[in-house]
Amino acid sequence: MLPLISIPYISRVLLPDGIGRVSFIDSLSYYFVAIAEFGIAAYGVREVARTQADKDKLNKLVSELVALHCITSAISLVFYCITVYILWQKIGDIRLVWFSIAFLVANFFSCEWYYMGIEKFRYIMQRSLISRLLGLAAIFILVKEPKDYFIYYGIITFAAIINLTTNTVILFRHLHISFKNIRWRLHLQHTKITYLISLFYGVTVVLDNVLLGMVSTATAVGLYAMSARIVRLAANLITDMFQVLFPRTVALIHEKKEKELEQTFLKSVQIITLLTIPAGTGIFLLALPLVQTILSERFYAASLNLEILAILPFIKTYSLFLGKQVLMSHGWERKYLFALVAGALIFVASTLVLSWYFHQAGACYALIVAEAAVLAICYYQVKKAMPRLAIIDYRTLLQSVVAAAVFVPVIWLIQNYIASPILVVLISLAVCVPVYFAIQAFVMKNQLLLDLYRSGKTMLHP
Repeated sequence: MLPLISIPYISRVLLPDGIGRVSFIDSLSYYFVAIAEFGIAAYGVREVARTQADKDKLNKLVSELVALHCITSAISLVFYCITVYILWQKIGDIRLVWFSIAFLVANFFSCEWYYMGIEKFRYIMQRSLISRLLGLAAIFILVKEPKDYFIYYGIITFAAIINLTTNTVILFRHLHISFKNIRWRLHLQHTKITYLISLFYGVTVVLDNVLLGMVSTATAVGLYAMSARIVRLAANLITDMFQVLFPRTVALIHEKKEKELEQTFLKSVQIITLLTIPAGTGIFLLALPLVQTILSERFYAASLNLEILAILPFIKTYSLFLGKQVLMSHGWERKYLFALVAGALIFVASTLVLSWYFHQAGACYALIVAEAAVLAICYYQVKKAMPRLAIIDYRTLLQSVVAAAVFVPVIWLIQNYIASPILVVLISLAVCVPVYFAIQAFVMKNQLLLDLYRSGKTMLHP
């Protein structure tokens, strides 16, 4: 949620052009992080979850995966430098490149997968919160005018470096990491599929700014990047949940607890539906006042982007649930990979064509089409492999659509009687959020909300 504090300030100081420059190099850097990752992240979470009870096996596993990541990171860095040389005209600032290289070097010992595998999510939250609060303070202190875009990128990279360095120091303290007599090559046969998954998954998530920047302007990239970031914030509130649930799902499958597993899947679907439907509806109806409030008048064109991308939280969250929590947790990585390859090919082709003619709006249309294709293929793969598994809760879907429909007259009335964009957004949230959940709980009798309510009462009054 911290970007909701920084985005309004940054958008007004750096303007679309400066944000576009930073977004281009940042997206490029993160895709080479995905190249260096070599499928270790998803594979590492799963294997650490399986072996965490055996300290000797865990030490060996982590040592081998860290060594493998160092090797792939060095190779990735070489190709990154070549790519920067080829795309230099689109970057045009050596300071951005040096910050990016510093981040890529620090990423050599990336080991977030270890902490996720042992379910240390409290530590991840606390560490990330501290580094991002420091970064947020630095942004307000150091970024003062449009030419400070390189300082903004430096702050972003150093906040990431703090996270990476902290992870590495604690890892080496808690485990006996040794690079002697290790057999990192044995993991290649297991990581190659998850590696391809991370590469093709990153095409729509990371390469979107790069592809748009290749056929359009830095300003178009800035307009697209900020609108996509706002929408993805809404989606990330839910998709991050699956980072927590993935190791638990793997454990349930390993322990053959079928009923608990089915309940976990069903509740995941209910949460997705319950939260993404109103989020998308609100983004669509409040597109213009959101842009005026969070960004600035210079980003007026981004309101169309928000309207196009309003359905993204539902599509992205649902496809990630089917792909990662269902397919990958069962070891069906190839099925998920097929969906991602199809989506990536559709995205690259449609982005290059549509962005050439429609600039940032074209990239938005391309993103929705590609993500919808991934969702459709994942749904087909899951139903084919597990035909009896309930992966759609039609009751919750209908309840969520009907409850969210109330937003239309409410927001229309608010916009007609209030001129200030920020007041429109705040009052709409203050009215729509409680009304939505009240309708779900007391009119629709939503089972998930009722269960949560009963659990809360039990915790408060055992």
